[in-house]
Amino acid sequence: MSRSPPRQEKGITERDDFDTAATPVISNESIKSTINGLHLLDDPANFPSGFHIKAVMTVIGSFLGLTGALGFVNAAGVIQSYVTENTLKDEAQTAISWIFSLYSFFAFGALLVSGPVFDKYGCKIPIMGGGIAMFLGLLATSFCHHVWHFILAYGFLAGIGAAFTFGPFIGVISHWYCTKRAIALGISYSGGGVGGVIFPLIFRSLFPKIGFGWSIRVGAFLSLFLLVVGWVMVTDRKEEFSEVGDGGVFKEVFNSIDFKIVYKNPLFGIIVACLLFNGLAFLISIVELPLYASNRGYQDSDTYLLVVVFNSFSIPGRIIPSVVADKWLGRFNVFCLINCFSLVVFCIIWVPFGHYLTALYVFAGCFGFSSGSVLSLSASLVASIVKTADVGKGLGTAYFVLSFGDLVGLPIGSAIATGSHASFDHLVYFLTCCAFVGACVSFIARYMYGGFNLKRV
Repeated sequence: MSRSPPRQEKGITERDDFDTAATPVISNESIKSTINGLHLLDDPANFPSGFHIKAVMTVIGSFLGLTGALGFVNAAGVIQSYVTENTLKDEAQTAISWIFSLYSFFAFGALLVSGPVFDKYGCKIPIMGGGIAMFLGLLATSFCHHVWHFILAYGFLAGIGAAFTFGPFIGVISHWYCTKRAIALGISYSGGGVGGVIFPLIFRSLFPKIGFGWSIRVGAFLSLFLLVVGWVMVTDRKEEFSEVGDGGVFKEVFNSIDFKIVYKNPLFGIIVACLLFNGLAFLISIVELPLYASNRGYQDSDTYLLVVVFNSFSIPGRIIPSVVADKWLGRFNVFCLINCFSLVVFCIIWVPFGHYLTALYVFAGCFGFSSGSVLSLSASLVASIVKTADVGKGLGTAYFVLSFGDLVGLPIGSAIATGSHASFDHLVYFLTCCAFVGACVSFIARYMYGGFNLKRV
């Protein structure tokens, strides 16, 4: 007996067990539909198959946009190291760390707002507004001389601007890819790693020659150029996927602040908890690693290169595991393996051999690879358990919770690493514990999604 096809509305297969008004995340019971072992919330027939010029251009545009949007995020260690030893040399390290914690907090936390804006209006409007805010914030940063100046210009204005560019550049990928979403997200996310290589090298060269102010201005104009090119290239499909109700985007923003998601959908809460500890290990490491090397007596040129190595290896880290996940092992399996690799890198490299510069370079490369993998896979994991129409809200909610770890992470790191060799060793032990918890929670998430069976999930 033939079955009638499911009713379509706005390009999405209707699912009775999904209540978008309550939460963007599906319940455990609703994960039923599978293709080649992958749970799907959207009909793959609604996505282009094979080569599609707009889809490919969107990935390239997202890559370039994220190079500009996340370049300053991944160069935070170089910038903090410079201002600590020069512009703000008379300020307490803990006070300086709040500048970069607030920047990361707003860059990720404001996705809670930019996500529903993207779901309602598509990618063009938020990227334009965010790009302008980020550029103005960076220009203002170039004239800063006090901590509160940096907090307002860099932490607040540039941070919020980054969120309104970063979120839509990630979310728009889900409008074009379904079964190959992890690969596409990995390619676009690798732009952040490229930016994390380009900007530290620029600052390393320009800081001694033209000073902090003009170096930041050069970086701001380069970032703006990349954002504009990316904005031109990306195309969304908001007419097909938008499901924002009559209350408009402001009601959606208000409704998206719903922490009942955590106990309504434990899988979502577990994934976010894992990302929280991953984020602590990543953010503190990339910022404190140059300071750790300086504390050991190594030159600034060497410490800046640590950030370059870290971000260089994050580029293949954002792509290779995503390909393996989509083609062979599954996203949750690869996520668990990468978390275990991160823990091993801490335990066998930084903890016992961190006082050697060569070991620090090896650690920077290995952990850069694994952290890049976690960042790109986390977006595909969240996208795996939300409908395409709600990707913005899903990512926004996840990164909003994650941003609180960013907010307190650097002040905690600065409070632990007070300046002595022993205090920096204690910081490494703390980061190792974060990596351990992240690895454990990743296996819990994998079990909740696929059980104990050894299969592709």
